[in-house]
Amino acid sequence: MNETKEKKVLLSLRNVEVKFNVRGRILTAIRNVSLDIYEDEALAIVGESGSGKSVLTKTFAGMLDANGFIPQGSIIFSDDELSKTDVKLTARNRRTLRRVTDRLNKDSRLERGAAEYRAILEKEAAMKRAKGLTIEEEEDFAARIKEVTDDIVDRNNYLMALSKKSDAEEYAKTTELIKTLTAKRDAIEREKSDLIRRRSSEVRGNTALAEENKRQIDELRAAREKKIATPEQEGNPYGLSDAVLERNKIIGYEVLLSIGRYPLKDQIRFVGKLNKGFRDAMRAGEDLENPAVLNRIFETVAFRVEYRSIDEEAGVLHGYAIIDCAKVKYTKDWQEIRGCRIATVFQDPMTSLNPVLTIGKQIMTVILKHQKCSQAEARKRTIDIMAKVGIPDPEKRFDDYPFEYSGGMRQRIVIAIALSCQPKILICDEPTTALDVTIQAQILELIKQLQKDLGFTTVYITHDLGVVANVAERVAVLYGGQIVEIGSVEEIFYDPKHPYTWALLSSLPQLSERGTDLFSIPGTPPSLYNKIVGDAFAPRNKYALAIDLKEEPPMFQVSPTHFAKTWLLDPRAPKTEAPENIQNLHEKIQRTYVDFDV
Repeated sequence: MNETKEKKVLLSLRNVEVKFNVRGRILTAIRNVSLDIYEDEALAIVGESGSGKSVLTKTFAGMLDANGFIPQGSIIFSDDELSKTDVKLTARNRRTLRRVTDRLNKDSRLERGAAEYRAILEKEAAMKRAKGLTIEEEEDFAARIKEVTDDIVDRNNYLMALSKKSDAEEYAKTTELIKTLTAKRDAIEREKSDLIRRRSSEVRGNTALAEENKRQIDELRAAREKKIATPEQEGNPYGLSDAVLERNKIIGYEVLLSIGRYPLKDQIRFVGKLNKGFRDAMRAGEDLENPAVLNRIFETVAFRVEYRSIDEEAGVLHGYAIIDCAKVKYTKDWQEIRGCRIATVFQDPMTSLNPVLTIGKQIMTVILKHQKCSQAEARKRTIDIMAKVGIPDPEKRFDDYPFEYSGGMRQRIVIAIALSCQPKILICDEPTTALDVTIQAQILELIKQLQKDLGFTTVYITHDLGVVANVAERVAVLYGGQIVEIGSVEEIFYDPKHPYTWALLSSLPQLSERGTDLFSIPGTPPSLYNKIVGDAFAPRNKYALAIDLKEEPPMFQVSPTHFAKTWLLDPRAPKTEAPENIQNLHEKIQRTYVDFDV
């Protein structure tokens, strides 16, 4: 148990949320997930279809669909090779540094008038609020409009599924209902607009109040301008303190470190955005010594590289980046991470491979893209990795096409492609689903052996708990886009605490007796379009308590490595034992599964 705690955290997820925009509605696929993934471990992520398994791993591999986004949370990838950043102080870089620092010094004058600037904004906001709606009224109108709009969207989706000819009466009824709902929504929006117009007219009619507000704002602006226009000092034209000058010099170093890896045209664009971000922060009086403020500004263009030191003799800046995969926007950054540091093995090898390119060419393409080597060296590395994954006579089979390989051999090639750049994390997304049982065992054994030999972290995505028992060290159980239980494989299999984990284990085929029905979880997973109240599993859980329907449970700690999100672990809850059929599970699994060497 303590071995996991001593390992280095390779990937750290904190309060990650993932949403998708689907036909005008927002679907929340991942809800506030926090998870540490350790170096050289084997982690399994399990759950039913739709639980969020694949979405979660796509999130930190930068593979979300175009309509997906991460509204909150961080995904910190700890990789010294990517994080350590050096930038040479060439003549062009020195000119860039000088321009950036000069702009920072000039804009730092704005900090002296920050208090007045904030007061002006507050005054203008108060005037605007007086002409419009209160926060409570805005929320009320928004909720009423959303409720009707959601109903319209649902009815339109239903209408598309109907046949106008065979369901004419239902079609007409639904069409009429949509018209009624649309009219209701329009009426709410008119009510909102009328209220805003009335309030605005009342404020405009009060000339004395308007003049007083204008006078106060003019006084604040005059005071601000006076503070900003501090007399110049020799060698310090903006009258800045030594501390501010030093701070701006360090920020200038960090700007150069953060944009130095990009092409010149992108550097020019990024500098413009960063200048605006720093100027806005200075105007508002934000603390530019605060890492959170700096990170937010840098995230508009790239992740921030923290300044560490400067070697004046060699003319090199040294920095260290904290890579937050949730904030990466630039394609070049993802190319440094995806495929190179985080790779994926998908479940269907036939659709993962290009049918018109030879096997060798497909592996070589990845190596040439991510590693600086010649064609001859890339070919040599390709043949080497083909041999490692168990392809016989790799030199002879280098020019074969995917259709000339069996299913198991194709999956070995997919694994070879994923491992060709020696990633730190290998994601295996249902890697054996399309294979027969015998080949499944071979592929799983191959991945385990390669992990030992090459030293990477494996993340398995699977619904097959039988697979989990043989390959994983830790297990995270997902339901409704949340981790509901996490622990070592022994803890999850032999001492599970969440009723959903009980249900998954009860579904194992080897637990059913001849002539009896295989256990299935009643009901269906929750709609991820809707806000989930309480425990997401409660409607399907025969052990649910009254509080499960009202309040979301916290994550309770069972042991240093075992956590479960269920009210059954609350000291006030009635004592509830796991179902009898999953007790003594160790002996039952031993009787049905062949143990692989770990």
